[in-house]
Amino acid sequence: MLSAADVPLGPFLAKFAQLNIPVAFLVPTQTGYGKSIMDATAPVRELLEDARVHVYEEQLQGPENKKKVDSYFVHPDRLEKTEASLYRPKTKHGDPRIWFSGLRQYCQPYNLLALVIIDGAIYVVNLSDPDIAQSFMQSGYVFDLLATANAEESLIERELLKKIQAIHDEGFLPSITEGDPGVGDTLEHALGISRNNDKNPDYKGIELKAARLTRNGKIRKPTRNNLFAQVPDGGLTYREIVEKYGKMQIPRNSDKPRLQLYETFRVSHVNGYGLLLDVDDVNDRLYILYQDPETGKQTRVSWWDMSKLRERLLQKHPRTFWVAAESEMISGVEHFLYTKILYTKNPNAALITPLLAAGVITVDLAAHITEDGKWRDHGALFKIDKKNLGLLFANPEEFTL
Repeated sequence: MLSAADVPLGPFLAKFAQLNIPVAFLVPTQTGYGKSIMDATAPVRELLEDARVHVYEEQLQGPENKKKVDSYFVHPDRLEKTEASLYRPKTKHGDPRIWFSGLRQYCQPYNLLALVIIDGAIYVVNLSDPDIAQSFMQSGYVFDLLATANAEESLIERELLKKIQAIHDEGFLPSITEGDPGVGDTLEHALGISRNNDKNPDYKGIELKAARLTRNGKIRKPTRNNLFAQVPDGGLTYREIVEKYGKMQIPRNSDKPRLQLYETFRVSHVNGYGLLLDVDDVNDRLYILYQDPETGKQTRVSWWDMSKLRERLLQKHPRTFWVAAESEMISGVEHFLYTKILYTKNPNAALITPLLAAGVITVDLAAHITEDGKWRDHGALFKIDKKNLGLLFANPEEFTL
């Protein structure tokens, strides 16, 4: 867990943003350090897969299927050659593991380790070492070394920008999907990629987020951007929250009532369902609370582990194109013209907690249960206004097509 690291992650993220390279972080626990094993977390697996180094899902269990990868420990003024072992043990569910030969001579338990891929090799940077951190933060040897990884990532960004420019040059495109998803589905279809409902970025490590800028020539009221979806880790499940606190309502274009909960959740603000968020920075959790309208008494309903939310943000948005589109109805079909791109990278995950506490990041629950018991949800969505993206991502770049 990143929250267990013995140095804060936040100060380093702006520097990685300046480098504009994918990075994943590991924190060896006391137990893992002693047993020479570490969990290959989702961001680490994503880093390795995007760099075409290793795909854990395709790896069989057992030591005979272990993969070795050239690696380097980064020191303030030199490199130390080592080797990474990537494997899935036969125990449990074969949870992905990673270990570096000689790691116990390079770091201590709970040190913050940054992993970067350069030319297919894994570079390990111990940011808890003051000399290494200084060489990185003050643009010394470590910073210059990692800067060499930037060239390939810049090529991918330019490639995607060029493709979206070509789509723009075609003019208005008919939507391939009715309703709200159409703006994103149509862009991904034009790029030749399938709709992405998983937790990973869409295009070679770059996440795509599309939204309507105008509708029939009129500027739309700004909508909040989806950062990621994540159901609660404990307490009532998503469905149980709807069953207990939802309301019977008749949706538009229907005469059948359904039990539903479509609402925004904020810290210190009770919504129409009597629910609100609460940040517990001592236990590193985000809670859903119910506030009794008569007594004002608050009870805990469900909760998220903040470390999971930080991991999701780093996994989903290492680099993101937020694409804006003009929308026009032509012959009864909605058409899109993609006109602007806001490019963000390397989010400062440490800021999720204060941004939730300040009400800058909110959570939407959007789900219902029909009379015949059919369940549908759109995810527990963590959102932020576009104007506030600069609070979470360093130096956003904007392009007009």
